[in-house]
Amino acid sequence: MAAFRRRGLTADLVSFPAGEGSKSRRVRDEIEDGIIRLGAGRDTALLALVRRRGLTADLVSFPAGEGSKSRRVRDEIEDGIIRLGAGRDTALLALGGGVVGDLVGFVAATFMRGIPYIQVPTTLIGMVDSSIGGKAGINHPAGKNLIGAFHQPSAVYIDVDYLKSLPDRHYASGLAEVIKYGVVADRALFSSLETHLERIQKREPDLMSRVIEACCRIKAKVVMEDPNESNRRKILNYGHTVGHAIETLSGFRLAHGEAVSIGMVAEARVAVRLGMLSLEAAERIAGLCERTGLPTAVPPALTPAAILEVARHDKKNRLGRIAYALPIRIGAMASERGEYAVEADDALVTEVLQDMRRLRPKPRTLMAAEI
Repeated sequence: MAAFRRRGLTADLVSFPAGEGSKSRRVRDEIEDGIIRLGAGRDTALLALVRRRGLTADLVSFPAGEGSKSRRVRDEIEDGIIRLGAGRDTALLALGGGVVGDLVGFVAATFMRGIPYIQVPTTLIGMVDSSIGGKAGINHPAGKNLIGAFHQPSAVYIDVDYLKSLPDRHYASGLAEVIKYGVVADRALFSSLETHLERIQKREPDLMSRVIEACCRIKAKVVMEDPNESNRRKILNYGHTVGHAIETLSGFRLAHGEAVSIGMVAEARVAVRLGMLSLEAAERIAGLCERTGLPTAVPPALTPAAILEVARHDKKNRLGRIAYALPIRIGAMASERGEYAVEADDALVTEVLQDMRRLRPKPRTLMAAEI
C-alpha cells in the first residue's frame, strides 16, 4: 500500500508504475503565502522526469489552503483532467500538503468509479497523518471532512528534505499530530518528544526520519485493523472532535495542528474530569504542546455552545450524542463496552471549554530557525 523513502525520492518516484496504463496526471496545490515552498522549478523538474520515462503527464493546480477542500475546486480538478483526456488508465500524483492529498484522493476515489493515485506529501502533517490510511474528502459549511471516501493510495513517498523549507508555524502544526500518536499509542515516542524536542525543532533529518516512520507504522497498524473507522481507528481522532470544531469556527485561520493542540488539551481535561486520566498526564500533554509553540487556550471569541454545535456533526457521533476519543494514560485510549468513541455530558465539556477560554494565551515559542 505504501512505500517509505527517507530522502531523495525522485528516482524512486519516476520508476513507480503509473497505474493500469501509461497516463499520469500530476495535481498539486499552488504556493501561497509561503505555506508550501517546493523550491524553484522543483515541480516542473519532476514533471519533466515523469515525461522522460515515456508517460503522458500534465500539471493541474489549485489554490493552497483549507478553502480548496470544496465542491467547487473538486469540480475544477475533475473538469481539468477530463479536458486532458484522463481515463481509467490514468494515475493521479498528489504533491503537496494534507489539503492536496485529501482532495486529490477524493477525486481519484470517484473519477470513473476509482483510479489509482500516489501521495507525495511535502508537509509534516501530510507525512505523518493525512497521506496514510486512505481517507479522502472535502469540507462542508456544516463541518470538516463531511463528504468523502476511503480510497487507499497505491504508494506514499516521503522525503524529509521537503521539511527544510516548511515555515515554522506549519512545522509546529505537524508536530501536533506527532504528539497525538504518542498519546494514543506510543508512550516511548511521547517521552522521546519531551526529551529531544529541541533537536526535532531543528529538523535533524535522521531523527525526523525515525519520528515520521514511527508515526507511519502506528497509523498503518491501526488502519489495517480497522480500515473503515468502524471502531479502533477512532483513537486517531483524539483531539479532533473539539479541534475540528475550533478549526471550522476560526474560518480556518487556525492551522489544523493548532486547533488539534487545543482539542487534545481539552479532551485530556475531559478525561480527567471523568476519572479516566491522571491530572499529571494531562499536564504533560499540555506542557509538550506549549513547548512546541502550539496554542492550548480556547480563543475567547469561540463559545462552548458554538463549539459543541459544530461538534454535533462529527463522524464518530451516534444518535445525536457527541463522542470523543479519550486517553486513559499516555500511550493508551479508553473504550466503553468495546467502543473507542466515548460519550461525555455536554455540561461537563462546556465547563472544560469555558475554563480554557479564561486561560491567557502564552507567547508563541520561538522555533529553532528563528533563534
